Amino acid sequence: MKAVVLEKSGSRYTVLGKNGTFRQVHRRLNAEVGEEIEIRTGIMGFSGLRVWAGVAALFLLVLTSLLGWNLYQAPTAVALLSVDINPSLQFTIDAHGRLLKFQTQNEDAKRMLKQIDLTGKPIDVVLEEIVTQAYNQKFLNSEQHWIVVGYSPMTDKTSDQMPKELNENQIITWVTGTIEKQGFTPQVVVFPLTSQESEVAQKGDLTIGEYALWQVAQKAGVVTQPEKLKDTSERVRLLEDPQVQAQIQLKKMGIESGLPWTPGTAKQDPGSKDQSNKEGTGKSMPDGLPSSPVEVPNNPAIEKGEGQPKDKNTGKDERKDPNQAYTKGLGKAKNSAHKKNKVKERKQ
Repeated sequence: MKAVVLEKSGSRYTVLGKNGTFRQVHRRLNAEVGEEIEIRTGIMGFSGLRVWAGVAALFLLVLTSLLGWNLYQAPTAVALLSVDINPSLQFTIDAHGRLLKFQTQNEDAKRMLKQIDLTGKPIDVVLEEIVTQAYNQKFLNSEQHWIVVGYSPMTDKTSDQMPKELNENQIITWVTGTIEKQGFTPQVVVFPLTSQESEVAQKGDLTIGEYALWQVAQKAGVVTQPEKLKDTSERVRLLEDPQVQAQIQLKKMGIESGLPWTPGTAKQDPGSKDQSNKEGTGKSMPDGLPSSPVEVPNNPAIEKGEGQPKDKNTGKDERKDPNQAYTKGLGKAKNSAHKKNKVKERKQ
């Protein structure tokens, strides 16, 4: 396109095109003011295109960075779940119900986990795989048919983020579904706990399921030491005790009726003749039912209060505050072990 030079300024010309537009172009020829020159209109278009291309590239870079940050952020643990058969395992779960990492496991669990990789898998697949492996390796059999499951939020803040599927009915379905097809039906008991209770359990080196069972035994008046819950035979003894089974049923009825319950307190069945425990206290538990389909025999001794320790002071602290009794029990166990070590050193 032809244009007339209107002004010379350094390395640029100000020109007037034939279409009446003013432009600034690079000074390529030694033209004088008033002289007509030939200019290429494509130069200006290409320069503008380069600017817009740079802006678009910068925008895409920022957008990709933001999306990448969200996609590759490490998942947050919102819940804790334990499975005690022997093997005993405890692991964290994210808000999508996937296993993040194992927290604790005993030697049997470590050997089992060498054969399978469960990290990142959905919780239903994880539970089915654990129970199937336990059955195939004869940990579950006619003599040992109990499975104890415990679950809790990691903290109070993550309670609302827990997967909705994490409840007793769904857990029992996951646990029993696969092996029932093989003709074996396990007995499953599920305990929901608070985040505070799970912290206490971990301080005592117990899974949250073991700790919850110990609390129920204390409430039922069945004496046992917390550390003994690591032994499968002790868990079976407690789970098959009529008083413990009755306490589990009371807990189940309390939660079904919408009454607050913690393993340290219980709500009496509204239809029961004994109204002594009609009103209880405690923090609300996570949604879900804490027990499995356990047949509880009629036991008049339980209704009359028989079978409780005769010594008024025996078990008094445990019934008032199971958490405090649990802490005291751990302290006594540690002191006893310390004294035994001192005696051995003196003999040597």
